[in-house]
Amino acid sequence: MENIQMLEEKITKVIDKLKSLTDENSALGKKISGLQEELDRKDEQLRAVKEELRNIDTLKTDMDRLYSERETVKSQVENLIKELESVEM
Repeated sequence: MENIQMLEEKITKVIDKLKSLTDENSALGKKISGLQEELDRKDEQLRAVKEELRNIDTLKTDMDRLYSERETVKSQVENLIKELESVEM
């Protein structure tokens, strides 16, 4: 009888440990799920930032082109002014 009682105690301990591990596994699963959601949000934010950087690069290229065009126009206007000044003399 004593052996049966010891066996019952061991089985009870194993069952308690199994319940504890099951609860712990469930908690870890929820934590992993939350972390995955956070990672997904961060990935979306990263994609948005990369898109903004591409937009900024495009704007910078456009600005550089416009500055170059402005310098060309400025040079042409200066040349026209010189020509006009030479005609007036």
